[in-house]
Amino acid sequence: MSTQLFETSDLSELATQVRLTCQRISRRVRFEGTHEVAPHQFSVMARLVDGEKTPTRIAEIERVSTPSITRTLNCLQDDGIITRTPHPTDGRQVMVTLTDKGREIVARTLARRDSWMAERLATLTDTQLDVLRDAVEILAEVAAK
Repeated sequence: MSTQLFETSDLSELATQVRLTCQRISRRVRFEGTHEVAPHQFSVMARLVDGEKTPTRIAEIERVSTPSITRTLNCLQDDGIITRTPHPTDGRQVMVTLTDKGREIVARTLARRDSWMAERLATLTDTQLDVLRDAVEILAEVAAK
């Protein structure tokens, strides 16, 4: 459906509703299953699942300051969730990696979050689930732009 079929005020209202709904779901899921570490710590841990990164790179991805990421990494290291090793080519940098304990926490947290969402989706009708499948594709398209 073309945006030309929508009045500007209708499109603006839809944009607001989509944004608010996505934020509510994101916030709810973010706090669901994050019992072992704080949500901001989990976010950093999730960035390390696909491999080691420098603190600077993690700060860029998380869109926070390097001192902020350093504080978070210190807490995670103190809890045995991450390790720091020397950078292979830059002596001024370190590489941050999840430990086995960190990977286990990520897996448990994601499983709890997925379970929380699946419980809610299980209450929907087949028609609603079909609409939701379509909406997921559309929202992914919007997010990619």
